Amino acid sequence: MSEKKLGVGVFGMGWVSTEHIKGYMRNPKCEIKALASRSRSSAEARKAEFNLDCDVVDSFDDLLKRDDIDIISMCSPNFLRSEEIIKACEAGKHFFAEKPVAHSIDELRAVKKAYEEAKSKYKIKSVVGFVAEYYNQFLSIKSMIDKGALGDIFFVETDYWHELGPWWHGWTWGAYTKKGGPSVALLGACHSIGVLMRVGGDVEEVHGYGVWGHRKEYEYPPTFSASVKFKNGAIGKTGGSFEIECPYVFNLIIHGSKGSVLNEKFFTKDVFAGQEDFQTFNCTLINSGEVTHHPFGQVIDAFVEDIVNDKDSKIRLDYGIKVHEVGLAIDRSIETGEIVKLPIL
Repeated sequence: MSEKKLGVGVFGMGWVSTEHIKGYMRNPKCEIKALASRSRSSAEARKAEFNLDCDVVDSFDDLLKRDDIDIISMCSPNFLRSEEIIKACEAGKHFFAEKPVAHSIDELRAVKKAYEEAKSKYKIKSVVGFVAEYYNQFLSIKSMIDKGALGDIFFVETDYWHELGPWWHGWTWGAYTKKGGPSVALLGACHSIGVLMRVGGDVEEVHGYGVWGHRKEYEYPPTFSASVKFKNGAIGKTGGSFEIECPYVFNLIIHGSKGSVLNEKFFTKDVFAGQEDFQTFNCTLINSGEVTHHPFGQVIDAFVEDIVNDKDSKIRLDYGIKVHEVGLAIDRSIETGEIVKLPIL
């Protein structure tokens, strides 16, 4: 007898939903049972695009009510996310939540409370869309760190530079309005903050600055930079911009007692005794903001294995909450001009 597959429901049919759908379709342990969107026609169109044998329902709540759905993928506009997560937790569903998971401290507190209760009551599994951590470049770097090739890390720098404008379908709700969208730190640079913390560890305090460089239509500073002090004594910086006039850049610099990483290059004489100059990572780099280049399949495969084997994803919501907390601390520092100490929840 064949093993029962995990039923999947996907809500929101925008840009990123295509990669979620592809990931579940490729995974032999999953079966997409239903699609839903704020616009039923967009869900019907996505079903036809992928030739799916599934239902189309009218709402997020309709997905939650179904007994044949084990996993919910949340690909809808980000201002809906915290409410969706809380509802999924109350329904006992496993979920893949795109980021940001909250827009404010109050929302993040509510998400954390609901998730902690659901983990105890239903033992649900979760994952947040920090896809940067599944790129081969980052996996190579993490392997180097774990094996001691860089020694003790004392400085980490990450930046998320990605121009956003009216060309983006989520422009009106995700980018330029404070009411409808969060901030650079939450919307895009959460990727760079996540990598920063994965390398440097938990954050003790931040001091951020924001600026309107030349795009005045934003209701929050579209460019920021923040100094970071980690609890282990290391330091670093992180930043982001939606107003750069150049291709997408994910900046990643690491300095340790035995070596360094400079974006696509690395130097470690502890491993390569005769190394005289930087070598280049011969793998896929974190160098594209295009969702079709992101390793969603790897994220979904790991998530499914967590559910099947009762393990916890390395980018589960617990970790996502910590990343968003740092982002919100940076936003608070930008607004107040003061150093903000963690935790703030």
